[in-house]
Amino acid sequence: MPKIDLSTEPNATPVQRTYHFHEGFYLRASVGFGYYYGSFGDGNRPNSDFSAHGGTMSLDLLIGGSPSPGVSIGGGLLVDPLFGASFERNDREVGSHAGVSTLIGPFIDAFPDATRGWHLGGLIGLAGQSFQNVNATGDGRQRAVGIGGAAWFGYDFWVAPEWAAGPQFRAMGMTTSDTHSGEDISAFASSFDVGVSVVFN
Repeated sequence: MPKIDLSTEPNATPVQRTYHFHEGFYLRASVGFGYYYGSFGDGNRPNSDFSAHGGTMSLDLLIGGSPSPGVSIGGGLLVDPLFGASFERNDREVGSHAGVSTLIGPFIDAFPDATRGWHLGGLIGLAGQSFQNVNATGDGRQRAVGIGGAAWFGYDFWVAPEWAAGPQFRAMGMTTSDTHSGEDISAFASSFDVGVSVVFN
């Protein structure tokens, strides 16, 4: 009587998805607009603290890689140009000036589902500010350095096999100081921006 072979071949190794899948090289560029607020203290001039507020623009560039699907790490540069902010001292406006806040450091950006668009991330690092010291004589342009951080979340819609784009909300804050050349300036700045982000990953 012939025997019936009931054996089955082992399952083939699963083929990892590469289409619409967040992994490998990571590049993100973002642009947005929002609100800026800064407060400034001058240790050499008591009772002369001042503040600034107004609209700002956000320009972000993140470059890195994915050690595992859906998780990317690397280095980033976040820049907030400030155009015509209103500077106030003792609740009185003392002028309108431009400035810029910059943050550079390591970041992490994570997709809870590596095949979909929701993502959230953060960056912490070296911060720098350029602003108008309304207490100074002459040009009055002041620069200060310190530390800062940023956090963001958004949703990226797939527009190509490795490219996605979508809306993003980003919050950034920093504390800086300048104590050289006889200055004793401490500065805090925060910004909240909504924009568009494009990512290759």
